[in-house]
Formats: sequence, C-alpha cells, structure tokens
Amino acid sequence: MRIQDELKKKLIESYPYKTELHAHTKPISTCSDVVSEDAVKLYKEHGYTTLTIANHFTFDYFYKRIGTRDVKESVDFYLSGYYKAVEAGKESGLNVILAAELRFSEGPGNDYLLFGIEPEDLYEIFPMLQGTVEDFYKNYCDDTKLLIQAHPFRNGQVIMPPETVDGYESLNLHPNHNSRPALAARYAKEVNKPFLAGTDFHEYGHEGLSGIRTKTPVLTSHDIVKAVHENDFIMDSDGLLIIP
Repeated sequence: MRIQDELKKKLIESYPYKTELHAHTKPISTCSDVVSEDAVKLYKEHGYTTLTIANHFTFDYFYKRIGTRDVKESVDFYLSGYYKAVEAGKESGLNVILAAELRFSEGPGNDYLLFGIEPEDLYEIFPMLQGTVEDFYKNYCDDTKLLIQAHPFRNGQVIMPPETVDGYESLNLHPNHNSRPALAARYAKEVNKPFLAGTDFHEYGHEGLSGIRTKTPVLTSHDIVKAVHENDFIMDSDGLLIIP
C-alpha cells in the first residue's frame, strides 16, 4: 500500500462520521429538484451518517410561495420539509439535523448558513430577516451559534468582514456555480476564521460532493458548532480528504 493510501485509510478510521452541511429540498426551496425523502435515501446510499437540511429562509420568500408573512405559517411551512426528512432518516438510520440558509432584506443579497439552532428558534429569527446581517450577528448570535457566509466568492456575493460572521464556506461544490473555493479558503485563513465544506445539494446526481468528517457522530446542529469551535474535523470532497 502506498504511503498516501495508508494515510487516507488512517484519516477515515479516525474521522469515520461523514456529514453533509448544505442540502436543499423541494418544495421548501424552489431551486431544488429533490424531495426530502429522496435526499435522505441518496445520502444514506453514499455512506453519509448525517444530512443537514438547510433550506432557504428569507422573509419575502414565503410571501411569494404561500401568500403570507405570518411568522407561524411561514416557519411551519419551512419546517415541514425538515420534519419529513427526519422521519425518513429514522426509517433508514440516517441522522438529519436542522440548519437554515438566511438572506436578509437589507444589505447585499448574500446567503448565510446558521447552525446551532432548534426548530423553535426559527420563530424568533424570522422577523429579524427584515434587517441586516450585522444587526442579526450582534443581537442574536453567541458562542452557541455558528453563522457562516455561504459561497462568499460566488458571482453576485459581497464578502463580509470577519467581525460580522463566524466563518466562510469554501468548498461549496454546487455544479452550476463557480464558488471559487480556493479563494474562499485563502481569505478565511487570512482573517483567521474557519472554513467549511458543503455540496449545496439541489439535484439528483449531485449528492455527496462535499462534506466534513468527524470523530464522533453529528446528532444535532449544536454538534457542528462544537466541531468547528474545537477545530476537530476534516473535509471530504467525494473521497478527496482535505485537512483545513
């Protein structure tokens, strides 16, 4: 066995639990072609132990979808896709956890992945989406949360300064966008912030392109926060292991 193969084998044995951090499902995210139950099946088949449902969470998005800005109706609709994935995960043995891809009404049209949340937290967060990311980060986020700017170097995105986010998504492998992962990783290193990996899954055939590996199972959204704070994970790009 080559030295490289032996090292890869040892890394996989040390970090056996594989987690997708960025997946979208329909009908909650209109950009996705995949229903929650199918997403769970695909990720189970690809050897993942955890799937993060991170559908779009934007104030006006739900008005356009279901004709209301009511907090309860909007959040209930949002969570319906997550709960379907949870039930499918229980049947197949795949952990399903919750995140949200936020976009704020004021400021640039950036996207942010929020980890460390429970379903009930979204009812408080929803009205805050009318403001700015700076206010949200200052007034809501703390050590129990993790706010990551998604695909910061993608066309149309404005790179946020490090005092407004907890980190950056570098290895975003959405096949229909150039997210410039190397530039994102380099920038995160320069500003001394963590960078993460996620497929940005939307379509059949694109599942499992990018995720992280951990030593212990990721059972809740809070486990993501813990792994990042402890800097104890590696990235897995469809079998290519990367040490951040």
